[in-house]
Amino acid sequence: MKKLLKPASLLFNLLSLLVFFLVGVYIAGWIGAGKNQGLAAGAIVLGWGVLFAGLAFIVSFFLTYHLVHKKIVIGNWVLLGCLLLGYGITHYRYQQRQEIREEESGPYRDKPTVPIQKPDQQGMLTSLVSGMSRTQNQNADAGMGFFSPNIFDNPTLYFYSRPNLEKSILEHAPYDSVTFIKNEYNQFEIATAPPWLVPEILKMDYDILYFKIKSVTEEFVEVIVNVQTGQTAYVSKQAGKVIYWPEFLLRVNSVEFLPGVDASIRARPLPTAGIIQTSYEYLRPIRVEDDWAEVLLMNGDFKKVGTGWIQWKRNDELLIRYNLFS
Repeated sequence: MKKLLKPASLLFNLLSLLVFFLVGVYIAGWIGAGKNQGLAAGAIVLGWGVLFAGLAFIVSFFLTYHLVHKKIVIGNWVLLGCLLLGYGITHYRYQQRQEIREEESGPYRDKPTVPIQKPDQQGMLTSLVSGMSRTQNQNADAGMGFFSPNIFDNPTLYFYSRPNLEKSILEHAPYDSVTFIKNEYNQFEIATAPPWLVPEILKMDYDILYFKIKSVTEEFVEVIVNVQTGQTAYVSKQAGKVIYWPEFLLRVNSVEFLPGVDASIRARPLPTAGIIQTSYEYLRPIRVEDDWAEVLLMNGDFKKVGTGWIQWKRNDELLIRYNLFS
């Protein structure tokens, strides 16, 4: 018992506790123990550290009881070296994250990009053709849906280039941004933006800005930032809302077929289903099922005259264009 109370033995117990606490925390991070756990992630990682520390602390008493004094002293030096190494790595990673946060919060206030040119506001009808013919459009694929920045809570939307998807967004620095301000009418407008910014839908007098989505990751959304060239960039998923096509179609006021496509209204979501002959002026989606959408057939007064199904996309290309407003 006296051997367990010697300073070298007590130091061995303490160092074992601290070193294996760090080991547990790093193992939890390596295997992603707290991944996708929200606010509980920190507690889960901490729990791993406590578990490893507790086991090591218990084992250290058995070791100090059976080992000779000289080996305990050597073990203390080894554990001390491991502890200093672990602290150094942790401190270095913390400093890196701090530098990234400073880069993200500083440069774009000091060096804003040029103001964006205001788009032509004539006409409310928008589509993938973006004012060009279908053959001229270089980005005719439907994509996955749209990303709508939360301009009310985030006055700056940052753009990232080719992120390392195995690392957190906090470990990435943006390369450009678009900023928003309120004008004298209390409406949002774009203050500064890159010269290449040509979003899919821009209607700031209605607080509407949509980017078409090309891909989605855990923390990033790849969006098309120039519909004319197809240029893409990554944005933080937390900076706005991801709206997939079915949800988006159910939000629009009406849709219409693109020129040159089969404009048949079907009785069921099948290309061989019977054709509905009811006359109509407008189509409003009320349900989406794969490439098909159930629509209300409405007259010129937006009164329902029937229902049917339309094929809204084929081979990832839109067959319709949409009207956001009445």
